[in-house]
Amino acid sequence: MKEFDLEEAMRLYSGRLFAYALALLCDRHEAEDAVQDAFVSAYVKRSRFKGEGELTWLYAILRNKCRDRLRRRKHLPLEQLGEAEAVDFDGEGRVALTDALRQLSAEERELVLSRAVEGLDYAAIARRMRISEAAARKRYERAKRRLAALLGDNS
Repeated sequence: MKEFDLEEAMRLYSGRLFAYALALLCDRHEAEDAVQDAFVSAYVKRSRFKGEGELTWLYAILRNKCRDRLRRRKHLPLEQLGEAEAVDFDGEGRVALTDALRQLSAEERELVLSRAVEGLDYAAIARRMRISEAAARKRYERAKRRLAALLGDNS
């Protein structure tokens, strides 16, 4: 069984976790704090790590840290978001993607990121969000269409 190595996890996953947190929270400083909190929490709870799926485990911890932050602030009006900050996604249109993600609701961002970034199937998303699999599929498709419209993709 592989033991959790904090330094290695930070080296391997910090960038991806930060991009995920930034996309969920739409605030660079909060995203940095959430990632740091997630790593601290992972270290404290390292005895619970089963040795497989380290990145998935870290995403789950980070997602919970982000949800806590979103609950505390309730709603952040779009006009308070300021200038677009590029997320470390590959390819062109990073700023446009960041702006579009910011315009989605927190639930829509979570759905899109769970499927696109984490690669979760609808059953896993449904369990995570405590909704039916059909609802997860429908809400994801709706969020994906809204994101495409925000990006100007009319296909």
